[in-house]
Amino acid sequence: MKSNTPATPQPQHKPATTFFPGAGAAFFGPATAPAPAGLLQRTPEDTGDIHEGIAEEYRRSHGLTEGDGISDAEIVYHLSDPVFVLNHEPHTSRAYAATVNAWPGDRQIWPVLESPSAKIIFLRFVLHFDQTNCRPYSTGGGSGGGSCEATTTALETFRNVCQGFATQMYTRYTATDRMDATTTGRLASLGRIEVGEVPAKFHMPVLIASVPGHAFNAVQIADDAGDVQSYVFFEPQSDRVFMPDSAILRSGMYAAAGYFELSRLAGFNEAGQYNETTTQTFLLNGSGAFTAITLDPTQRIAVHHLMANLFIVEDPATWNLLLRNRPGITFESNLQEVIAGMPDATLALVFPYLNGRRLRRTTGGAMETMDRALFLQLMNRPDLAGLLP
Repeated sequence: MKSNTPATPQPQHKPATTFFPGAGAAFFGPATAPAPAGLLQRTPEDTGDIHEGIAEEYRRSHGLTEGDGISDAEIVYHLSDPVFVLNHEPHTSRAYAATVNAWPGDRQIWPVLESPSAKIIFLRFVLHFDQTNCRPYSTGGGSGGGSCEATTTALETFRNVCQGFATQMYTRYTATDRMDATTTGRLASLGRIEVGEVPAKFHMPVLIASVPGHAFNAVQIADDAGDVQSYVFFEPQSDRVFMPDSAILRSGMYAAAGYFELSRLAGFNEAGQYNETTTQTFLLNGSGAFTAITLDPTQRIAVHHLMANLFIVEDPATWNLLLRNRPGITFESNLQEVIAGMPDATLALVFPYLNGRRLRRTTGGAMETMDRALFLQLMNRPDLAGLLP
């Protein structure tokens, strides 16, 4: 599966929590600073000594001085509303942690989050305690050091490397298509992927994001599944969160080729093979924006290979490996091998997304802008001209 060599993961430091390798394991220890009982009083006019500490801490954590912003009573009133806290407090606050701890385990938090920013904050909270990023990428690597808990499971590598990281985060937190016991057992025994018993309150619309050679994760934070702005991305090896407009998505081991897919895990068979159902495919266009494209399964495979090899020179590790293994091969001859058998209609379908993209054919070579003439030259298909605008 995914086997390219990414940059060395840099796990975040996080409190040592149980790694939940089996059913019934706890997600949280006792709340370190439970909210006082007085926090549950629900009138904006409430005042009293019991509330003073709450208001003072709120002002400290938000950089406010006495008299700034809303009144003490209003602060207490808002912080006693779990939905308000989840939509307005930072994920690092005591009020946020206490609210999540008190939330019923069988009720999802995600539906009460009212904005993309609130959903990203919740994602950061989950990443803060989940220890998938503590797993080493390669055998003999560290478990992340710092406060990553050094359990036996945490020190094991995934059998399918980055696919294992992305799959573990998907299977733990997906709000749909939960894995059955048989599949979960196979994931553990064959893939070293520990799903655990994750309370429903942490479930969310997480997806597996795939590019040629790497897998990571995305979470849908808005309704339009065909709009790339409806997603936020994260690297499960490091907990780094990034947006669709970021340079990270367009660089290195991510979508540097201008192509990525979002999918759900549909199964994991006895041979250790992943069965994923693609929900969206995005291509980078000439103006630098990722745009959804509808492809059937055969077209997806073809486009995957086409994009990876049109921009292969921008992936030095893959390009140099090809040159070492195939002495004498050129950018053009490799591309002709890749597109052999691809229908002209598929190539024509992709051209509008490629028009205006920049590429090079040799390491350090001149950058060229893709246009109709260059595309026809590279594809070397006489009949293709009639299908292009």
